[in-house]
Amino acid sequence: MSATVNSTATQTEVFGFIPQGVFYTVLAAVVIIIVGYVVGRLVEILIKKISYTTGLDAFFRKTSVGRALLRSGYTAGDFLGLFVKWVIYIAAIFYALLELSYASPNLAFLYDTSKSVLSYLPYLVSGVIILIIGLIMVDWISDYFKRSYPANDQYAQTLLNFVGDAFRFILYYMVITIALSVMKVNVTILYIFAQGLAWAVAIGLGGVAIGLVLAVPLREPLRRFLEREWGQSGSRGGERRGGDGGG
Repeated sequence: MSATVNSTATQTEVFGFIPQGVFYTVLAAVVIIIVGYVVGRLVEILIKKISYTTGLDAFFRKTSVGRALLRSGYTAGDFLGLFVKWVIYIAAIFYALLELSYASPNLAFLYDTSKSVLSYLPYLVSGVIILIIGLIMVDWISDYFKRSYPANDQYAQTLLNFVGDAFRFILYYMVITIALSVMKVNVTILYIFAQGLAWAVAIGLGGVAIGLVLAVPLREPLRRFLEREWGQSGSRGGERRGGDGGG
């Protein structure tokens, strides 16, 4: 009987004082963290190389988001690699904590915390991906819209720049709202603000439309009127100066 007890104690303890279950649980957690670190670093290097060889960095430089990243000292590959690396790091850390929660009843609180973070992580990643891709697409559409008219017509180009920037702002707002919704962030205040923005945009576009309707037929008569008035005022000023000199 005594030999059986000693054999059981030997089987359930490592180094004579660490319970076998605790030891292997901690070992598994350490392995998860090490593997997560190695995988994160390798994926970061791979993303940087793919971004450079496929021309993604050059494409990013043509967008507002890419130029903002460059001003911050990051290329597209740097940013994407850093983001994916830290997602893998965070996942590895909380998977390790989840594993540690089985080591002792005193660590049971780690289970709920780790589960919550790991279940939220896909929403966070999806929201960030939607945000990045959406902002890039908005920049591309807006710039394409601005370049869709010959640059020699200054009036039309100025109008297209204004409409393109307004269009960009509205789409930015939509993309950010959708991304935050995917991240499970409460966007009620943004919806309220969007209603006011919609009214403001409607009024503004109505004013622009009325201005366009009036500006096109009145542009030439108004130009001739201003040239005539300017010429008359200039000639009257010359006559007064001539009269003063003669006196």
